[in-house]
Amino acid sequence: MEQKCPHCGADLPENAAFCPHCAKDIHGRKKPGRPVPLQKKLLLGLLGLAVVIAVGAGFRYFNRPYVPQEFDGVGEVYYESGDKTYQLLVAWPNDRTAPAADIYHQGAPDEQYRWPSRWYVNDALTGTDAWGEFEPLVKQVTVEVVQDENAADELIIAGEPSHQEDYSPDAAMVSTLDFTGNSGEPQVVWTVQMKNGDLIRVRQNLHITPVITHEYHWQDYPMNTAEEVQALLDQIAAEVPPTDQVLLYLTPGTYEGDLVFHRSYDLYGSTDEDGARTVWKGSISMEDGHYGWINYFYDIDFVGDGANTGIRAKEKAWPVGCTFTGYQTGVLVRGQAWVNVTECTFTGNEVGFHFNSTGQSASDTRYFDNTFTGNGTGILLESVPTDITMVFDGTVFSNNGTDLDNRCDHPIDTTNAVFQ
Repeated sequence: MEQKCPHCGADLPENAAFCPHCAKDIHGRKKPGRPVPLQKKLLLGLLGLAVVIAVGAGFRYFNRPYVPQEFDGVGEVYYESGDKTYQLLVAWPNDRTAPAADIYHQGAPDEQYRWPSRWYVNDALTGTDAWGEFEPLVKQVTVEVVQDENAADELIIAGEPSHQEDYSPDAAMVSTLDFTGNSGEPQVVWTVQMKNGDLIRVRQNLHITPVITHEYHWQDYPMNTAEEVQALLDQIAAEVPPTDQVLLYLTPGTYEGDLVFHRSYDLYGSTDEDGARTVWKGSISMEDGHYGWINYFYDIDFVGDGANTGIRAKEKAWPVGCTFTGYQTGVLVRGQAWVNVTECTFTGNEVGFHFNSTGQSASDTRYFDNTFTGNGTGILLESVPTDITMVFDGTVFSNNGTDLDNRCDHPIDTTNAVFQ
């Protein structure tokens, strides 16, 4: 195909790059672009690489595996979950927000005792019970004991930790512990395994010492009248530490008058050669003071005047083998006390046994082998601490106006009781 020069119009040889007539280039040239400096190219590349790395790092951060944490405290631990902070602690039921890091007990070396360690979960901001919302986060709760290597006896976990609605409904869980006076200073460790892998330990130190027991016998101390007994009790309260155990053995005679406790005592009645027992005509009251033990009454015949009360128990008490006759109320439980009666006889009282107390503690379920006969009301349950079941095995009810008035609908077991 014939080609012409675009500049002069002359004929061009085939495949010519220049016109042989006007010597001009017959191919158009592209306008050169502005060159990009090498340093700028490098910076742009690095910026792009940085963006890629940042995106990758962010993805890995938000999709990283959770690293479980461990929390360890004596008495309490604070734990955060989401926007909520929880207080996990061991405490007494009368103040669920105050950590009970150290517990002090005394006991006889050859006797076994049981004590409940209570574990709570609170809203750290309000101090209110938060176990209901915290429980779904928990995988497992266990209790173990770090024994005192120098102690003669070990502290024993009597049962797995559990929520005990009938005994201590305000606590998240309770673990009962068995010990003797020789168990030393073990440590109780509550361990909470969370579903996210976190591990929480709350520790409680127990300090157990052998009990010091003091005995007072009527042959050795003036105890022939109610006034002499009261004077001796007042002297003991002033001189003997409340953590010591005090046993008083009364004469096999008759006492007339009232008696007031301001600390714990065990009162033992006596029997003479003719079979006559200790008789107490009056009332015995437990008032404010330092009570470290259950107040026991053994083998005493209490006799009322129709208007008074045999035993007014504001602290823990346990009559065993006693009789209560002619009282307005044979045994009255008040305040926050828990009282058991076993092998006792209640006769001719307006009310034999009256429970009217509140609280978060129970000593024992046993109300065995009692006799309620000829009373206006044998047993009146107006208010009873906890929901622990009271068991009346072997107890006999006969000729009462009302055998058992359970006004507060407290759990009771009369399966093996006798109603005549």
